[in-house]
Amino acid sequence: MPLVINSEEVEDRVIEEEFDAIKQHHESRGEVVCCDRDPEFRQRALDHVINRTLLRQECLRVLGENPAEELDQAVADLKAQHGSDENFYRNTGYTPQQEDKIRQRVSETLAVTRVLDHLLGPDPEPTDEELRQFQLAHIEHFQSPEEIRAWHLYLEPMGAEDAVQCFESLREARRALLGGADFEAKAQELCRPEHQMDLGFYRQGTMLRELEIVTFSMEIGEISPVVSSHFGFHVFKVVDRKPPVPLPFPEIRDELARQYLQDWRDTSIQEIVGRLKAASNIQAPVLEATQH
Repeated sequence: MPLVINSEEVEDRVIEEEFDAIKQHHESRGEVVCCDRDPEFRQRALDHVINRTLLRQECLRVLGENPAEELDQAVADLKAQHGSDENFYRNTGYTPQQEDKIRQRVSETLAVTRVLDHLLGPDPEPTDEELRQFQLAHIEHFQSPEEIRAWHLYLEPMGAEDAVQCFESLREARRALLGGADFEAKAQELCRPEHQMDLGFYRQGTMLRELEIVTFSMEIGEISPVVSSHFGFHVFKVVDRKPPVPLPFPEIRDELARQYLQDWRDTSIQEIVGRLKAASNIQAPVLEATQH
């Protein structure tokens, strides 16, 4: 059964093109394995097409057709974003012979923009109190990252046989540390002077991921097992931790305002689309979990 929205039939290829765009986006980020998420992406593609069609229909109803000069400018702006017409065709896969299709896609986007601008009206101007409440409601996005301070014993093997010896040395050192031996004394005994014992405070994303996974999962005072990295072998001790704290409001007010407005806009658009769906006759196809 084809998709029909208020007596307008939407071609299957429109949904397929949306599906391809969604899947390619996630594949480019390395998030997709084969066809595992195809059902999710197909449903998302169908939802996107329904929402865009409803908004385009509403634009035609309340605002009329896109003004020709606005459409011409929107097409020109799109091509200009790529630096030249030649780059545009190369980057998008369109050809000069598909100008009508290009204008149709741009026209749909322009119609959605026009009707949303009309229905949303001017952006609100949040007060400081509203922004502070927004920060509290989304505190995980507006606080300093957790930091830990760790010491480590580090041995860099010079070959395969030396790797075995380095591992055994650190395993024996770990046993001694668990028995109460002094960490600094062990570092001076085993490690080269340039391999500093104190790593200082650091946050996630600033050192090797496999080592962060170990150290950020440890408690203060805990001694790690011997850990291997492509540099060598390590034994860690976490000696301090700085928990996340809210960022100072004056420093992030502009970012809070930007996020506040984006959240307001997203919520408002969902409400608008919800009202349009409730007032519309939509006959949607039953999606199958087929491979693509």
